[in-house]
Amino acid sequence: MKRRKFVIEIKNKKECCGCTACSSICPKKCIDMKEDNEGFIYPNVNVIECIDCKLCEQVCPMTKKRENEKGIPESILARDVRDKVLLTGTSGSVFTSIMEYVLQKDGVVYGVIVDEEKVVKHIRVDSQNDNRISKIPCSKYVRSEIRDIFPKIKEDLTSGKLVCFSGVPCQVEGLKSYLNRDYKNLLTIDVICRGNPSPLFLGKYVEYLEKKYKSKIVDVRFRNKTFGYHSGTMKVVFGNGKVYFGSARTNYFLKAFFSDLCSRPSCYECNFKHIQHKSDLTLYDGWHASELANIEDDDRGYTNIIIQSNKGKEILDGLKTLKKYPIDTLKAVELDGIMVENSVEWNDKRERFFDNINNENIEEHCLKFMKISLKDKFIEKMKRIYYIRKFNG
Repeated sequence: MKRRKFVIEIKNKKECCGCTACSSICPKKCIDMKEDNEGFIYPNVNVIECIDCKLCEQVCPMTKKRENEKGIPESILARDVRDKVLLTGTSGSVFTSIMEYVLQKDGVVYGVIVDEEKVVKHIRVDSQNDNRISKIPCSKYVRSEIRDIFPKIKEDLTSGKLVCFSGVPCQVEGLKSYLNRDYKNLLTIDVICRGNPSPLFLGKYVEYLEKKYKSKIVDVRFRNKTFGYHSGTMKVVFGNGKVYFGSARTNYFLKAFFSDLCSRPSCYECNFKHIQHKSDLTLYDGWHASELANIEDDDRGYTNIIIQSNKGKEILDGLKTLKKYPIDTLKAVELDGIMVENSVEWNDKRERFFDNINNENIEEHCLKFMKISLKDKFIEKMKRIYYIRKFNG
């Protein structure tokens, strides 16, 4: 009993990535994922219903030893050839082509959106007519709500449907561990992340913006290309027609994220920082396209892709809407992929950042932990003027 309680109660929160594999596999459905005071979910067991089968312990991807991997996988640099798709997506908008491929084969896509309540969550899409599709390919700098997705994926796989699942590496490994077997009809895509920021913090930031702009938010893009791919600008659209733009220089949410103040504890000692992943394809930003592929960087975005399996390679080869360039994997990781192999460092201010987050005005709260200088504000203003003149003569 003590051993079971120790595992499920998670005394050290760095040991749980919140993938939901444990709650999904429980035959008695006696494990709930509950939010803590920082907005992250952790397993909570009903010990009365528990039959001590230990499946939850066995399925946890955080406790599994990594297999000895051999060789360095191939990589390519890619982008969508369609201007509209490229400009509305993140990086090279590669995932749009993958989604289209799967849906054209009557398959199912599981990806992440920001819903109408500004909750970042995984959804199931099985039709190209679903108006939520356009929201999936864009970056979301928040831990996604995954809840009951794994059992749904298993149902689709068992029925023979082609299934594509996209998530961060710990979510993909959680899914693979939950399924506990290879499926020929499963395509997994993981996206390299810096960390998974708190949904609670996002909610507080949304409340702050809606109060400031006196209108509900109708769309959020964590990475928008209005001021170029390299600018990394958040775009927020309000119901009253107003639009907010802000980069990590002046945007409180982005600045907290890139200051490593607000991510899940396990992200600071991530178990999944390796070149070789259990996914079929690994995606991350292509910041140095000109150096990697000897091509012009037009500031519209590219995606680095590590090809982790033959299945991933075969699907990429069949995507005619992508322009692809073979690149050196180790060079790409060195230039663009520091987060492929490294976790972010623990910020000593992090615990204090969350201590009073519910009790203070979020703007005042953030300014206690990060500085926004006059220089930052000036650069942000001049950036807008530059792009307005560049594209409007």
